[in-house]
Amino acid sequence: MRLGAATRICLGYAVFGGVWVLGSDIFLETVLGRAHAAWLAPVKGVGFVLVTALLLHRVLLRALAVDARKTRDLALSEARYSALAEMAPVGIFHVDADGQITYRNPRLREISGLPAELDPGGSWEWWLIHPEDHKRAQSRWLAATQAGERFAEEFRIRRHDGRVVWVLCEAVPVTAREGERMGYVGMALDLTAQHLAAEGVRQEKERYELATAGSAVGIWDWHLGDGSLHLSGQALTLLRLPTGAVAPRRVLGMIPRAERARAFAHVRGALRLRRPFDLELPMVCADGVTRWFHVRGQGVWPAAALAEDPSRPIRLLGSLMDITARKETEGQLARARHDAEMASRSKTAFLASMSHELRTPLNAIIGFSELITQQTYGPVGDPRYADYAEDIRVSGLHLLELVNDILDVARMEAGRFELEDKVVDIAAEVAVAVRQIQAGNLQRHLDITVAPGTEGLHAMLDPTALRQVLLNLVGNAVKFTPDGGRVTVAGEIRSDGLALSVTDTGPGISRYVLENLGTQPFLQAEPSLRRRHGGSGLGLFIVRRLMDLHGGTLHVECPADGGTRVTVVFPPDRQVPPGPSLAISP
Repeated sequence: MRLGAATRICLGYAVFGGVWVLGSDIFLETVLGRAHAAWLAPVKGVGFVLVTALLLHRVLLRALAVDARKTRDLALSEARYSALAEMAPVGIFHVDADGQITYRNPRLREISGLPAELDPGGSWEWWLIHPEDHKRAQSRWLAATQAGERFAEEFRIRRHDGRVVWVLCEAVPVTAREGERMGYVGMALDLTAQHLAAEGVRQEKERYELATAGSAVGIWDWHLGDGSLHLSGQALTLLRLPTGAVAPRRVLGMIPRAERARAFAHVRGALRLRRPFDLELPMVCADGVTRWFHVRGQGVWPAAALAEDPSRPIRLLGSLMDITARKETEGQLARARHDAEMASRSKTAFLASMSHELRTPLNAIIGFSELITQQTYGPVGDPRYADYAEDIRVSGLHLLELVNDILDVARMEAGRFELEDKVVDIAAEVAVAVRQIQAGNLQRHLDITVAPGTEGLHAMLDPTALRQVLLNLVGNAVKFTPDGGRVTVAGEIRSDGLALSVTDTGPGISRYVLENLGTQPFLQAEPSLRRRHGGSGLGLFIVRRLMDLHGGTLHVECPADGGTRVTVVFPPDRQVPPGPSLAISP
């Protein structure tokens, strides 16, 4: 057993004293004899006391110096510890062997919200711990202190001001040299900011997941460094994949071989230019069904100073959206469009064929009815036959006009109507159209006039098309103008081109018909059940198509004082000499 310093000194002193007493007596009796040695005993005792005093003085000086140095070092150590504890950014506390708090630094008071005047002492502030965490934290503290183990736990503190603070509390046991447990020293770290940040991230992630789930858009994030691929819950649902880690190779393997080269080339080209990529491609999902997806994404490049190869991205991230329904709809629409085009071509071919087939017998009917009406080869037996023949001729002309209109529409829709532009005298063409309309309406009391201003107007137009436009416009105006009314044809040079207008004093046109007139074939200005005038409803439709071919426009309006005004405008570059070029859309 190892002896202490005090014990060693005492034992040494006893041994030395015994040797001195016994040795000195034997020595003096041997040298001087017993009689002479007796009177030296007091001297021997005084000498022993003096020597002992000197030795004790030296030992005491050395012991007191050591104690003073230890006391000074301990005071300095305590001062340093106290200063560090007072300035520490974490809460520090001391707990004695009885579980009583003997010290709290200012930071612990700040975290827990305890007043500064609270004296150290008392048990640990279990009453501050949140009720939901109280039982768990206290039971683990008791288990740790009973076993003399380290304590570490996260819990919430509910302060006096109502604020809830998250705390990480750690404490370690303090043991004396002899093994006696003196208590615990611990620290408390405020984790409220981290918990609030984590909760914010959790809520943001939850909102993000809900938003993407509601919008049927999946999110993917591919880290090219370690090859990890993160798919959002909605992306896993879209690809019919189970929850958990998914290898990039498995997702890329869903792209059919025929589409991989195109998709990879598109992505590489976009990354080379550091631009986002956007493509549509089919993918064979985990359930074996092929679906179409709209894939968007972009690369993330590292800082040039930190990258081994700055030209290569470190991540690819983007979105994934199922567009199968849209693709199916597009396919159906494409098939429907093709069927409609085929039906339109068939209708156009049928109309063209039937129009040609109808023209031949109509020409014969009209010709022979004229011969009978004019009694070219002699008088007919009964005058009524001549009247009937005239009716046949008029009906045939009307039917031929209808057939010609249908044939023109068919040619225009088939794209086989080509313009033959020539320099046209506008005034002469207007006069011809007015005379033809007047000749067919001799029994009508109408005033058809040409306003001044058309003389001297010339343009580069298709004469046949211009004549057809004028005959349709003037014919419609005459047809809907009652007896005693007036039809006026005018022409002028405007800033937007050469304008020809036909104005009548008829009843006008309803708003619906006015908005759609000329845009739909067979659209009548009068309801079909109350029609008082003939016609196929193709006149203005043909006029608009002819104006489109010339790059011009058609305008129909009803002035406030009644009637209808129809205006066609040819672009300035068709004037002779040409006017300023304007961007006129057909």
